[in-house]
Amino acid sequence: MMLQQAFDNMVQDCQQVFRCTLAALAEPLLPLTLPCLPPALPGLKPATSALLYTLIDQDVTLWAPALPAATLASLRFHCALRLADTPEQADFILLPAGSALPPLSSLRAGSPEYPDRSATVLLEVEDFTPQQVEASGPGFASPRRFGATGLPPAFWSQWQANHARFPLGVDVLLISATQLAGLPRSTVVQEG
Repeated sequence: MMLQQAFDNMVQDCQQVFRCTLAALAEPLLPLTLPCLPPALPGLKPATSALLYTLIDQDVTLWAPALPAATLASLRFHCALRLADTPEQADFILLPAGSALPPLSSLRAGSPEYPDRSATVLLEVEDFTPQQVEASGPGFASPRRFGATGLPPAFWSQWQANHARFPLGVDVLLISATQLAGLPRSTVVQEG
């Protein structure tokens, strides 16, 4: 089995993607184009591949439904990937386009003493639009319209229940082919 090529310059490219990820979480639901992209791992978008190379290491676990063997082998080689048996046990939950969304309430939400020990969902979407919801909260100068095509059914209602648990709850990174939008648990969304 051939390993997939990662970034051209693993350290510098991962640093750039990490800074972009932090910026996306600091300005929620404002899609940002990733500064560099590796070749896409089989079954995933290029931006998702970039995030996995950046966020996954031997200290965290990933849950993902049925990734191709070549993708798993490359992530094990480049990132020391450790898979979780269930989404409830994982630090990161990867949902490629079209995957079923596990109940957000079932995922690791942190604790009152350690709210940072919660899960992050990496959710692929088709594209970003300004239509579906109005969002506000920390990181917003004013409310912002946002939408994404290809979201799982009932995503926004699950998100509202997730936000109601703040400061506990999960965070989500919405990922298109080349962009990402951060959705921290502090974000308030209203549909319509």
